[in-house]
Parts: sequence; C-alpha cells; structure tokens
Amino acid sequence: MKANNEIMALLGRFQAGYVERDLSKLDEFMSLFAPDQMAEMIGIGVFERFQGQEQIREMIESDWKYWGDVIFELDTVRIKIHGEVAWVTMRGALVQTTTHETAMPFYLQQMKDLLDDETVDIDSRIVEASHFGIRRWRERTLGMGHRWPFLFTTILVNHSAGWKFHLVQWAMPVD
Repeated sequence: MKANNEIMALLGRFQAGYVERDLSKLDEFMSLFAPDQMAEMIGIGVFERFQGQEQIREMIESDWKYWGDVIFELDTVRIKIHGEVAWVTMRGALVQTTTHETAMPFYLQQMKDLLDDETVDIDSRIVEASHFGIRRWRERTLGMGHRWPFLFTTILVNHSAGWKFHLVQWAMPVD
C-alpha cells in the first residue's frame, strides 16, 4: 500500500507540472524521471520518441509552451507492482489552453522538420505530415477549452531516491 501511495503522489506531481507549466521549474520536474539515458517518453506522433533526460526535457518544454492542461482521471488508475518495477495506466484529457496563433510557428517547424527528415522514407513522411496538419486544423476548429481524451501508460522504477518514470507513453485516439 505504501508503494501505491508513493506512485499516486508521483502522478500528482507529474500532473501538477503539466497544469502549472512553469518553465522555471522544468529542471526540478525532470527529477521525476530516471536519471539514466534509458528513460524514454513517447508522444502521440509516430516519430515522437525521446530518450534520455535531454530529449525528454525538450519535449516537455514544448508541451508546456504549446500544449494544454493535462487532467488525469485518477479514479481510472491501474497500478501493478513487481518488485522495484511498476506499470501504471489511466485515462485523462488534454484541455486546449494555448491559442493556435501562439503555437502555429512551432507546429509549422515541426512539420518542416518531419518532411526534411531523410532517415524516414518519403511515404511515411507524407502520411505523418498530413496527419499532423489535419490534427492541427482540427484543434483549431474545436478551439480553446476542448478536451482531448488520452490514455497514459508508464513504467516506473524504484530508485534509491524513490519511484521514477522510466517510460512514459501518451496515446490519443485519431479524431
């Protein structure tokens, strides 16, 4: 039961960071993640895989600048613990709080980076860029305050400093 309470507290700190989105606290927020380069965060796009503290930090920084409020449905949390490893899943919602006018230059750069990525075959780049563009258009039409459902999955490891995120994955249904 103690481990479950510690994990729920960790999830609460994660959500608070995503709601507050205070960039001056980003380094402190990163202490929630495993300190090694094996920590990984997977976003909602096919090519959104970030490994290690530096890449995860960059992704979270852009989330905090251009995304919205993350609301976990804590009554849906499922925690499975085996020794020093825990698997957690829950539903949640992203509430759009950033205007498109603010986020659009960032989104356009992301799309350009994707289209220019020669490590990915051209067909995959076109499909992903098209999906990305349609998603941004859909966000724009639904506007501020819209709730986007997601499924949050994470693997936690109990380090000497307590439970830390080792893998985080966001999954959002295609709208």
